[in-house]
Amino acid sequence: MWHSFQGVVLLALLGAGSIFGLEAQERPPHELFLPETILRFSLETDLDTLKKDRSEESTERPARVLIEGSMGESVEVLLQVRTRGRFRLQENICPFPPIRLNFQETHPTGTAFDGQDKLKLVTHCHDWDSYEQNVLEEYLVYRIYNHLTDVSFRVQLVEITYLDTSGNSDPLTRMGFLIEDEDAMAARVGGMVLDVPGARATDFEPEWMGVMFLFQYMIGNIDWSTANSQNLSVLRVGADHFAVPYDFDWSGLVDAPYAGPSPLTERLHDSVRERLYLGICWDQIDFQESFRLFEAKKEAILSTIQLVPGLTDANIRSASGYIQEFYELIRNPEQAERDFRRMCRRG
Repeated sequence: MWHSFQGVVLLALLGAGSIFGLEAQERPPHELFLPETILRFSLETDLDTLKKDRSEESTERPARVLIEGSMGESVEVLLQVRTRGRFRLQENICPFPPIRLNFQETHPTGTAFDGQDKLKLVTHCHDWDSYEQNVLEEYLVYRIYNHLTDVSFRVQLVEITYLDTSGNSDPLTRMGFLIEDEDAMAARVGGMVLDVPGARATDFEPEWMGVMFLFQYMIGNIDWSTANSQNLSVLRVGADHFAVPYDFDWSGLVDAPYAGPSPLTERLHDSVRERLYLGICWDQIDFQESFRLFEAKKEAILSTIQLVPGLTDANIRSASGYIQEFYELIRNPEQAERDFRRMCRRG
């Protein structure tokens, strides 16, 4: 049932270079989630059918990945793919939907996908360069949080050539990124994922909850809640519980075309670029300790913005300026603490 696309595949896998002339660090073939590297592969499936799958319980479709192996050879990895998500799953929002890759349990292939089970793939939504920039900006947000804590989702930047076995679409090469599976993330930090419908913010470890509150404020994100576990994975590590954030396309740093104030916040701001602090009022939060962590990671965070392959100079300046605004707010720690304690949510 597969079309060969051999000329395109060989170009995508073995032809040095990439779209937009992107260059990234060389990567070992067996490793995934390497910062500031690009993983290149082709994904071959029935895209025509996949794009019509708009249910949150969509059907898994057969697919294969074509990727370079450890000896430079082209390796085939069989898998299942399906659409995923909620808001971006709507066809009027994203004609090209987010995808989940479900790898089969087979012998090692000698590629970066060895040992992987399920991976979320963040795609370009529309086949426009501006939407691809949003993908790179969201990837950046994950990388920023990686600097603040290991209890976070790792991400891998990818350049994918999509090959449509239906024959209705020409081969398409776009940037995207893979998100670490939550069970794999939990295992990496010695914890386990809890399936809970929601929790009180005070049920979590206060030191890192304070960091998460400030991080969401830093990136201008209002699309999260502990009350219904919205865009948060609940993790138990030892006796402590952590809320691990994900999905940042509605943040001010990304500023996707479809993002805007929610019905709950529209009276408080006109744009997602205008930050709101949604942390609760909790005397166990040590703001001064959190500020010290952010200051210690400032250089690494600002450097990471410069290192995202393919991010335009204009968007680098925009992201850097937006983050610098946050650092200006915490430059005077005592005043900043008074400000955040005044802005916090009560009850």
